[in-house]
Order: sequence, then structure tokens, then C-alpha cells
Amino acid sequence: MLKKEKFQIPFRMKKIINNISISLLLLASFCFLGCTNKEKQNQDKSTSDTALKVQEVVAIGKVAPAEGWIQISSPSNGLIEEILVKEGDQVEKGQTLLKLKQSIASLDVEQARAELESLKANNQVNRQDLEKEKILLAELKSKYETSKNLYSKNAETRENVESDLSNYKQQQEKINSINKQIQSNRFIEKEQRIQIEKSQQTLNDLKVVAVKNGIISELNAEVGQSVISNDNLGTMVENHHYLIEAEVDELFADSVQVGQIVEMNMVGKTAVISKGKIIYVSPTLVNKSILFETANEAEDRRVRRIKIEPDNSSNLLINAKVECRIKIK
Repeated sequence: MLKKEKFQIPFRMKKIINNISISLLLLASFCFLGCTNKEKQNQDKSTSDTALKVQEVVAIGKVAPAEGWIQISSPSNGLIEEILVKEGDQVEKGQTLLKLKQSIASLDVEQARAELESLKANNQVNRQDLEKEKILLAELKSKYETSKNLYSKNAETRENVESDLSNYKQQQEKINSINKQIQSNRFIEKEQRIQIEKSQQTLNDLKVVAVKNGIISELNAEVGQSVISNDNLGTMVENHHYLIEAEVDELFADSVQVGQIVEMNMVGKTAVISKGKIIYVSPTLVNKSILFETANEAEDRRVRRIKIEPDNSSNLLINAKVECRIKIK
């Protein structure tokens, strides 16, 4: 009996152990399946989030003039005598912005013009004299030919024929002299006109004019200020012809391309102030500019520069910082 009981006890324990092992195995299987499903769900969620993110890329940009800044400068040295515009004024091409103090430039122009008028009057007199002398030449020629004809018939003396010939030749020389004087005066007139143009250019150089239509964005000039030729006296921009210069983080650099639609809003605000499209995408990555630095951003991150042409520039301000929401899909 005792031997039989020793044999049954291990058998029961073995059965119990087997049942526990099976239960643990089933529990482990359920845990593994649960973890696998959860991991798959997390992966699906991550994939979904990534797909959602690449539908729109946000870039930081600034508003800049499409043709760049137009410099205001003086064509000559001088003192500013009058300022005719102020910052914010709209101006037209050729409009006078500043005037420099006139010295004797205006007097030189007037004097040169007076001399030209005098030359023109003299030339007019010479031309009138020439016409009179030509009439006289014709008369002397006719007289000489008549005398010559009479002399051939022994009806005129040799002395009279030679006298008429001499008078005829002298008249020819006189006309030649007048023609030379008229030709010389034409050259003098031409030189005088050149002198007037130079004097007028000197006078024009005392004016600073707008080289294009636009808006005065900055003016660094005061009455009485001494200026040197080509000194920067301010800047202007073309009317409402702007571009957005933006930078896209390198993480999304391969997602942007020319032609994509962009919505813009002021940084920190949600209202869309303008829409546009990408017209330029840089082929290289570069370091971020200071303007586009943001807090907690890695310093070694690079960006891809793009340019955006807005549909409407009326709500944009030069140098304003804007968020550009690029529609990828």
C-alpha cells in the first residue's frame, strides 16, 4: 500500500504541472497576439500621421520686392536744395524727387542758347545774301557773254570784254566765300547745340529723378545735406509687385516643387491674407538664415529656398514675416 501511494502522488503532480504549463502557454500566446496587434495599430497610426503631414508643408517666408530694391542716388555732387517727396509716396518714372543747389549751370544753358540763336540769325542773313549774289552773278554772266559775242563781231572793245569777265569771276569768288561761310556756320551751330546739351545735362544732373514707377520706401536725405555722385539717398519699390522668399526644412525639401499652391498668413495668425504658387525651387540645401530661426530648432538643420508669387499683393507688407502653407497633394 505504501508503495502504491508513492507512485500515485508524482503522477498527480505531473498532471497539475502539465495543466499549468498549457495555461501559461495559452496566456503567452494571447499576450503575444495582443502586443503584435497593438504594434501594428501603432505602425498604422504612425503611417497615417505621416501621410497626413506630407499633404501640407509649412515654410517661413518674408515679403520682398520682385525686382529688388531700387536705389535712389544723385547723378552728381552737390548740396540738397529741395526735397519733393516723402516716404510712402507713390512716384512715376522720371518724376523729380530731389533738387540740388544750382550754381551757374542754368546761366550756362541760357548763354549757350542765346549764342545759338545769334548764329542761326547770321546764317539766315548769309543765305539771303547768297540768293542776292546769285542773281547778280547771273546778270554779270549774261553781260560778259553779250560783250564776248559783240567782240567777235568787232562791235565791242577787248577792254570791256575783259572787264566784264573780271567782274563775273569776282562775283563767283564772292559766292564761293559766302557758301564757305554758311558751311562753317553750320559746323559752329552743331558744336553750339552739343554745348547746350552738355550744359542741359549738367543742369539735369542737379535733379534726382525716379527711375521707375514705385513707392518711396526709405529716404535718407535732408535739405542742405552734401551728396556725392551715386551716394545712396534711399530706396523705392515697384507698386505691389512682390514675391515671398521662403525656406523649407530639409525634412520636407523633396516634397516641394514649382507650381504647388500656397496659402499665406501672418505669423501667429490663422487668417489667410494671400494665395499664390511656387515659381522657384533651389536645387541645393543651405544653412538657415537668421530670419527663419525658431526656438528649439537644431542649428545644423538645413533648408531649401523657394520663391512664391502671390495672386494678390495688396495685403502684403514689405519685409513682413509670413507662414506659407504649401499644398503637397
